[in-house]
Amino acid sequence: MSWQAQQTEHARARQILHHLEDHRMLYDPYEDEFFDAVVESADRLRSYLSEQIPQAESVGLRDGLREVQAALREFLTRMPRQAPGDYGPFWDALRAMRTRIGATAGAIADAFDIPVNGDLARIVQLGQGDI
Repeated sequence: MSWQAQQTEHARARQILHHLEDHRMLYDPYEDEFFDAVVESADRLRSYLSEQIPQAESVGLRDGLREVQAALREFLTRMPRQAPGDYGPFWDALRAMRTRIGATAGAIADAFDIPVNGDLARIVQLGQGDI
């Protein structure tokens, strides 16, 4: 891969990580989350990644984005099974999604030497088992 292509892929990875940080459902306190809003945000993020995956030039970024998308899809698949008023399964599914996405976001950040700060750092730490 040429230097210019690496720079472009680095910028793409950085943009996607910043986009993840715009989704509060990945890091807001569990008790502040609303089921419908989280499901809608997860679905929007999954759609966004569907647009980004074909543009990724490196296998590492493309596979990482597919992993994030798979975590979102699994979360969305688990949600219809929730009993009304029972937030335990919702929080469990949300925690699993955050952990998986955090680990993948951390791997992408490491691969492209992108520092992770702010709110996204919370789920990266969760994905590394630091929380």
